[in-house]
Amino acid sequence: MGIQLKFITFITLLFACGLTYAQSGNYNSYASGQNRGKGSNSPNSKKKSDAKKDTVVFKMKVFELQDGYSRIKQSKLDTVFADFHNYNPIYKKSISAQSLGNMGTSAQSNDYFQRSFDSNEFLFLRNYQSYSTLPKDIHFYNTTKPFTLLDYGQWFVNKPKGESWLKVFQTQNINPSLNFGFSYSSISSQGKYLNQEAKDNSLNLFGSYNIDRYDLWFIIGKNKSTNQENGGLLNPTDIQNPDLKPENMPVWFTGTSATTNNTFVVISHQYKFGKWIKVKEKDEEFQKFIPRFTLMHTLDWTNNSRYFSEVEPNPYYDFTDTRGRVYFYGTQHLPYINGSTGTTTIPGTQDRTGMSRVTNMFYLKGVEAPDRKYTFGKQAYIGNDLINVYSPREALIYTPGIMRPPLGLTQSNNITNTFVGGSIFRSNAKFLNWSGSGRYYLQGYRAGDFDMRGDIEKPLRSSRDTSFIRLTGNMTNTTPDYFYTHYYSNHFKWVNHFDKTYELKVGASYEKPYRRLKFGFKYSIVNKFIYWNESSLPSQASSEFSVAQFFVRKDFRFGPLNLENSVMYQKSTTDKYLHIPEISTRNTVFLSGLLAKVLALQIGFDLRYDTGYYADYYSPALGMFYVQHNEKIGDYPWLDAFVNLKLKRTRFYVKYSNLGTKFVPKGYYTTPGYAGQVASLAFGLSWSFYN
Repeated sequence: MGIQLKFITFITLLFACGLTYAQSGNYNSYASGQNRGKGSNSPNSKKKSDAKKDTVVFKMKVFELQDGYSRIKQSKLDTVFADFHNYNPIYKKSISAQSLGNMGTSAQSNDYFQRSFDSNEFLFLRNYQSYSTLPKDIHFYNTTKPFTLLDYGQWFVNKPKGESWLKVFQTQNINPSLNFGFSYSSISSQGKYLNQEAKDNSLNLFGSYNIDRYDLWFIIGKNKSTNQENGGLLNPTDIQNPDLKPENMPVWFTGTSATTNNTFVVISHQYKFGKWIKVKEKDEEFQKFIPRFTLMHTLDWTNNSRYFSEVEPNPYYDFTDTRGRVYFYGTQHLPYINGSTGTTTIPGTQDRTGMSRVTNMFYLKGVEAPDRKYTFGKQAYIGNDLINVYSPREALIYTPGIMRPPLGLTQSNNITNTFVGGSIFRSNAKFLNWSGSGRYYLQGYRAGDFDMRGDIEKPLRSSRDTSFIRLTGNMTNTTPDYFYTHYYSNHFKWVNHFDKTYELKVGASYEKPYRRLKFGFKYSIVNKFIYWNESSLPSQASSEFSVAQFFVRKDFRFGPLNLENSVMYQKSTTDKYLHIPEISTRNTVFLSGLLAKVLALQIGFDLRYDTGYYADYYSPALGMFYVQHNEKIGDYPWLDAFVNLKLKRTRFYVKYSNLGTKFVPKGYYTTPGYAGQVASLAFGLSWSFYN
């Protein structure tokens, strides 16, 4: 762990401990109903006070904002013991994914329905979302005691080619109405191969203030990813040579890197109108406020950028065979701004691209009344986007000998959108919960776009548990992202006139927790799909196609033996625009039990597998994956061995990753040209405490 990271950890621990100490003297007394004013100077009263403080039971409620930060929904904190060894953020979210080999690098899910096509997001941030904490990922809390969670892990041999990861989370209530907290996460991954270092950091502050007539939620956050780009292995078959170490395998790039930044602020607040009613609980009668409708405003500001730099604008390598000199971008490639070799101080390429957005939304809401049997929530809103986009400055004349624009300068464009929308929902019913929402863009860059969504959840209660049937639907008509239509850099330039993309998605699932069973299907029809073609340029599909997905998870338990099985089957009606593995599986087998009656133990194996498929190539200059029809990857067993331990609030794991390299010395590619990490031993721990 670096000096800077140690310093941050030390300050964080001091801050968390200080807050814990500061709160224990007032909020716990408040929570226990103690009168602190009477007899507070008496030693006997102090002992009684301390005793009462110790009896405060730790309780924490977790919430998340949904439907455009307009509705609150109860959630859960992830502190489960099962699957604790699965620390890679990519595989926490997806059963299958593409990456560049080590944690923290550009990645995309192989689950088509998990890929993001949201035009409100920064296009060049999409492949780093697995390592980022975005507003949609942040939860809010109400807790009787301060709560802190620390996660740390690393390879056993962490230097010079290693990985380490750290998470710090803390939240507390100042009083029953006011809560705040912060989270920090860091990934530092040097990797086994040359020039593939990745550093990903995320810092977020959040808080909430909730009283009878007023609610306020706010989020402030920043994500930063700094990655070396090595262009992949010059000779991918080098991994089959047992005498060649990963750090000695030549790669395409030296002195090339990309830095992606994302900063955001979200404020959501509402004033509630309603009435007071008398409520009686356990022989106690009191007044309770029942809201009927609210006036709400949300502010969503984000600033995003990507900086790509390289010493050599078109790297090449002189092979000793018949290939001779080969240029990475091709012999006909001509950089548009600068074709001269630079230095690490003044790189030959300095591409700066970015987008900032301010969105304001104003709501009129009818509240789902808890005192009425037949009721549902409804809301209507109007909103506006103010967006600024920029990319490297375009030269007006490309004649040889004419000076081109200086490196690093940008050109920008301002765009706006105005939209209206609304939703209706029922979320607290025992018989059936449902929601429906829609948005339509009235004017601006996205004029004529629409987004319609619907969800139904039917609980099926039995004596043992509650099962769920869920139905979903989503229909969108979307103007392609601005950067799909206009872009200029040292390697690429395009001006496209694309039509709107239409997509219809439907899905259904059944879940029975008692039987550890979940299965379902998803289906999508897409017209005018935007994709990255074989030349790594944005292109629009000339025909409509569909994607079908079936998934099932079934876990078995036979005494101490546990079998957890997940299977995902996907099929597209075309292989021209989209390549995904047809079958992806994950199977976990482990023995569980107690040691000395206090130490929970899990020991076993974790296996992931994808059928062979034409995985996308990767463009370092764009940071995007693009389709190809030349090389297949997959058909390789990703096998890990692990031991999970838990003692009270502390969890610990030891994991040996990618054991397949010990007996299958080939095929372990995560993207064509990019090999996965060889077998490595790692450990990690998680410690939660509340005092």
